[in-house]
Amino acid sequence: MTKYFLSILLLPFFFLIGCQPLPKMVPLTEKPLPNCFLTEEALSIFLEDEHQYMMSNAAQRKQILLSVKASPERLANILSNERNNKTALEKSLPLFNQLPLLPNKSCTADRYLYLRFRHAQANLAAIEDKSAISARLNTAKLTIEKQQQQIDALTQIEHAITRQREEP
Repeated sequence: MTKYFLSILLLPFFFLIGCQPLPKMVPLTEKPLPNCFLTEEALSIFLEDEHQYMMSNAAQRKQILLSVKASPERLANILSNERNNKTALEKSLPLFNQLPLLPNKSCTADRYLYLRFRHAQANLAAIEDKSAISARLNTAKLTIEKQQQQIDALTQIEHAITRQREEP
């Protein structure tokens, strides 16, 4: 009876030895989604707007601009197109500045517009640099032209003096 009693008493102990304690269950803490200004679906709308704008003629472009006028984010996106002129780029900057964009990786549409904003700023700076360089080039051309006229006038004077000396 003692063998039987001992085996019954030790049996649960042997089962427990082989068992591992369960790991503590750590509750999943989801990162709260940031409060993005724009929905993720807005990105596809921006891309579609850009595509239509780039593939259209001047009359259609005006119509597209009128149709998105109520949406500052869509209007800023279209006006910031690199094919647009300086005036359109300048109009896009204040529109971008109005938008409370959150340009982190989890807000794709916000980040896209923020990058368009930075791209528009860079394009505008490049246009202004080009204008400054063109102005300096034109000034240099005028200076060269003026100096060439002075050289031509001095050459004529020199020829006139040389002819006077050769005459008896």
